[in-house]
Amino acid sequence: MAKIQLSGDEKLLGEAQASHVKTVMFFPQANPGKMYVTDRRVVFEPTQGKASSAFESTLEEIGSFSVGAASTITLKFKSGESRKITGMFNKKLVQALVDAGVRKD
Repeated sequence: MAKIQLSGDEKLLGEAQASHVKTVMFFPQANPGKMYVTDRRVVFEPTQGKASSAFESTLEEIGSFSVGAASTITLKFKSGESRKITGMFNKKLVQALVDAGVRKD
């Protein structure tokens, strides 16, 4: 999978293999892929599973994030929506989110 395209002076702060967990008919489903954190946005690109697990959000859309059991990251959006990200490299993503200025709960 190719890296995301950065625009202008956008800087990549972190990237890691991860899974975006989506609920399908009341059951959580992990969709493997890669998550990128830049100084402007957060991008998840699936490598397997549902293409609908892909997302891209600006940092302004994210209100905060929290870290739960097994280093699961929950991104909390200002719209009220949330997204769960799991993976063994989540500590790297947590640091990138902090470096990007996203508030940690």
